[in-house]
Amino acid sequence: MFAKGYREKSHFCLKTAIQALYVDEGMLDQSFVDDFDTTMLLRETADYKSDFSKEGAEAALENAEMFLAKTKEILKSK
Repeated sequence: MFAKGYREKSHFCLKTAIQALYVDEGMLDQSFVDDFDTTMLLRETADYKSDFSKEGAEAALENAEMFLAKTKEILKSK
């Protein structure tokens, strides 16, 4: 978001901005936003319902690593 001159105020705003600025513009696949949504749900469930698993944490970490790699690729192409 910073690279485009924006600053997010919440996870919801961040997800919306990623969708509008990167997915809708064809720079990022929809699966990244879907994974972000899933990971937010995992975190909220862990925080508020004390329901979490090693598998969920590993999936969230894998999603984050893929997102980071794609983010670096997008930033380098500028």
